[in-house]
Amino acid sequence: MSDCSWLLGLVSNCWKVQLDSGTPLDSLITEAVRRGLTAIELRQGSLGEYEAGPTCVPQADRLAELARRFPEVRFNVALSLPCLGGDLSREDSLFLAGRAAAMAMAMGQSPHLRLVDLQTRPDQCLASSIESAARRLVELTEAMVEVEGQLSIEHARQPWSWLDSVMSAARRRLGERSSRLRLCFDPCNLLLTERAEEVAGIVESVEPKEVSMIHVKQRRNGQVQPDFGDGDLDWPQLLETLRRRGHTGPVLLEIAPHVEVWANLESGIARLLGAACSEPARPSRIQT
Repeated sequence: MSDCSWLLGLVSNCWKVQLDSGTPLDSLITEAVRRGLTAIELRQGSLGEYEAGPTCVPQADRLAELARRFPEVRFNVALSLPCLGGDLSREDSLFLAGRAAAMAMAMGQSPHLRLVDLQTRPDQCLASSIESAARRLVELTEAMVEVEGQLSIEHARQPWSWLDSVMSAARRRLGERSSRLRLCFDPCNLLLTERAEEVAGIVESVEPKEVSMIHVKQRRNGQVQPDFGDGDLDWPQLLETLRRRGHTGPVLLEIAPHVEVWANLESGIARLLGAACSEPARPSRIQT
């Protein structure tokens, strides 16, 4: 990489320790912006006072106020829903709450909702129809199109080849609206279903136009880490591949929660980008 022009941000579950200890989400976002992290994914379960109830329902009215306080931040909303298996529909109450929250946070941009399916396992995928899963994604995408928005799907416990086939089938069904359905690409999540030696080839194969954002986290001994030290993924090389392939979407850090989250983020950014940039990168100097 010849420069440090990534749009950097993070996923709010990085702040779970701080939120659980009573630190307001507003002050955490303020600190993130001060450090040059201006793409924020608001993840269900890590919204502090901006979500309610046992299922952590995002509160659209309050989130609209939050977005107005941070006009320089690019927000999206993220939910955990069984969007690839089961019978989830566009009338699901949590999905509708997420869509409303994404609309409230848009601030003149396209509302952006990201879903991850943590329930549908590999064996269920193999027993499920690719076309039925694709129809489900089309229905959810059309619900976002109605509000001029977009839907992103993050891969998790689903085999990559199966998920890739589902996304392709859904895009074919969407036709000219296919750009409204995109991938939240998380190379670390590939290790849930793929061999480590296959990750680099998958990263090389993913089409930039089909990706809305990139999640960045490190794994060691099967566990997501609170830092970006040595681990199962060679992140500087993966980022170089993504850069060379023309990926321009936000890069969102998703380290495991930790009391020293800011120090870990700062050292992580320096490790991930510093060696590949023309001069050392520091969070406060990153151009967005």
